[in-house]
Amino acid sequence: MHNNTKIMKAEEVASYKFNHAIPIQIRYNDIDLSGHVNNGVFHEYFDLGRTHYFEDVLGENALTKKTHVIIVQVNTTYVKEIFFGDAIQLVSKVIRFGTKSFTVLQAILRESDNGMEICAFAVTTFVCINYTTQATHAIPKEWVANITEFENQK
Repeated sequence: MHNNTKIMKAEEVASYKFNHAIPIQIRYNDIDLSGHVNNGVFHEYFDLGRTHYFEDVLGENALTKKTHVIIVQVNTTYVKEIFFGDAIQLVSKVIRFGTKSFTVLQAILRESDNGMEICAFAVTTFVCINYTTQATHAIPKEWVANITEFENQK
């Protein structure tokens, strides 16, 4: 598991095995005046990847008003530009569990002649919250079990 107090480098991200990936379709309106995907759009891609990860690993009904998550920290590193027409995918992995929080590592990968290359990555810390009471709570044990089983697949 990752110690989220230090800044992660692309080489460390590349050393992880990711079991969850989704293709990302680059839209024309994702491109800014510089001709590449705007940096703000990267976070839309990360959000999409997290949504799919949570649904695929925890189930479609895991996030409720009483058992949900909030983002408390995001650290994004931009490595390479992404252009319209690039074939990209977003990979996600839980890399740390606390008592009430957990950390997700995500990377945007682009197909290249040398295989997949990292264009950007984000390390995001989530805290579990009950939106009804506005109180934080421990990560549900079934979440830890489901995520651990998923991440330990070969």
